[in-house]
Amino acid sequence: MGHQAQIMAALDLNINEVAALFGVSRYTAAQWLERGVPSDRQAKMATVAAVCDLLERKLKPGRVPGIARRPARVYGGRSLLQVIADDEHDWLLASVRDSFELANGP
Repeated sequence: MGHQAQIMAALDLNINEVAALFGVSRYTAAQWLERGVPSDRQAKMATVAAVCDLLERKLKPGRVPGIARRPARVYGGRSLLQVIADDEHDWLLASVRDSFELANGP
């Protein structure tokens, strides 16, 4: 499964939502499913896939989509999806990793 399909499944996104997340048209997002993600978008796609993978491993099944849509104080009142759309995916990955490390203790 490619990163885009993994993200869509983990976050329960449709193609319009993927397009908004990555700032492209619906047509472009659909083309990525068929032809692959262009090199200039692969880093963001891989980082978002890493966030999804971490959340899926650490949370109960089925919780990720709801958590991704819920505004959180730690994200400045934005949802996880809004943080990604704002191109703060690298910070998000570090934040999610840190939160699970803190929860698990030293």
